[in-house]
Amino acid sequence: MKLLLQDIIAAIGGRCLNAPPSGHNFITAIETDSRKIKEGSLFVPLKGERFDAHEFIASVISSGASATLTEELTIRDERILHIFVADTKKALLDLAAYYRSLFQLPVIAVTGSVGKTSTKDMIAAVLSAQFNVLKTQGNFNNEIGLPLTLFNLSHEHEVAVIEMGMNHFDEIHRLSLTVLPDMGVITNVGTSHIENLGSREGILKAKLELLDGLKEGGFLCLNGDNDLLAQVEVDKWQLARFGEGANNDYRCEHVYAKGHDTYATVITPSDKYEVVIPALGIHMVYNSLVAIAIGEKLGMTKEQIQKGLLSYTPSKMRMNISRTEKGITLLDDAYNASLDSMCASLKVLEEYETKGRHIAVLGDMFEMGEFAKDLHEQVGQYVAALGIDKLYAVGDLAIHIAEGAMHARKDHLEVKYYKDKADLILDLEQILQPEDTVLLKASRGMQFEEIVKAIGKVNDNE
Repeated sequence: MKLLLQDIIAAIGGRCLNAPPSGHNFITAIETDSRKIKEGSLFVPLKGERFDAHEFIASVISSGASATLTEELTIRDERILHIFVADTKKALLDLAAYYRSLFQLPVIAVTGSVGKTSTKDMIAAVLSAQFNVLKTQGNFNNEIGLPLTLFNLSHEHEVAVIEMGMNHFDEIHRLSLTVLPDMGVITNVGTSHIENLGSREGILKAKLELLDGLKEGGFLCLNGDNDLLAQVEVDKWQLARFGEGANNDYRCEHVYAKGHDTYATVITPSDKYEVVIPALGIHMVYNSLVAIAIGEKLGMTKEQIQKGLLSYTPSKMRMNISRTEKGITLLDDAYNASLDSMCASLKVLEEYETKGRHIAVLGDMFEMGEFAKDLHEQVGQYVAALGIDKLYAVGDLAIHIAEGAMHARKDHLEVKYYKDKADLILDLEQILQPEDTVLLKASRGMQFEEIVKAIGKVNDNE
């Protein structure tokens, strides 16, 4: 990165509070974290309910910061240039939009109730077989993380795959206008964040804010098997639908699992061929269909796409499969949870070949509001409908998972409820046996990684 300070000030509508240095002044990095400041950085101090990064303005000088944004009219230290803006968070988005405008390359934006990260990773894996790809790392998919992702763009990149998350209206709107994507993907419309958005129809409206920045004539991929997305029609963009249904432009058939891989036949508008996906579950085939559609749109060959699919690796805590020293298989999918993602993960557990028992350890799903009780009960009912041997429900809301399963009265299923995961951890040594397969799934705030770690200790004698 090498940006003229004067261009930055113009892009964000800023005003210098102290005299800027004379001559051509360049910014070589933009940071919101004072600990990451290096020589030539612009510091963007953000405010939250419990913090105000303006307190760190003086400290970034010693690390070599050249300038800082500020919402204050007071100069904290004359040794650093203070650029006043009304809202540093908005200025961060404005600056990211300016920086993105300096690059002429295909940008793909991905959103959806569930599967955003896996789909983003799958698209990036496929495209990497031919292109130098920038993709969103970790959970940098919001109004702070997305700009920081864009600031990693360089002229070596040939394509960018950007994930967009949200939990309120207008967030995707702002992100899309920042990214101005050439291609857009909506993986599905489920129940995530329904507490804030009121209904699945509200969630659909929020996801469709992606169109606000999608370039006219751009390529739009929608899940044609999702009841709400199947009804969406557009006239300004090229629309392609994906899924199992016969009416989809990109569809799959003959799907089966073998070991840790999923095999499928894919049918595209121009071809039909076999693919191998190094992940489990029909939802991963859906993700692959998106990647195939975008790969074909960018001129990739069948062979390049097949090679790219094989290079896919899941992000941390997203159906990571591991085996302990004593032969217990862990399906760690505890990064987040909603009704749809719970059901998808439970189906993977049921179909996983094991000599031991199929055990589900499920926790609370957050941001469900008034729908929480019913949605958790639906998860429990789904567990009971599958060939799963044991269910351990953990957390305040998870009691409804246990109740939903017990009310189904399935003799094959043993159900136990724990209010506190610490109590479950104490019982693990008695619960688990060699050759068991254990799924762990809950919202991120439940911190199920503590259970994953405990299972390793119990079984590896750490």
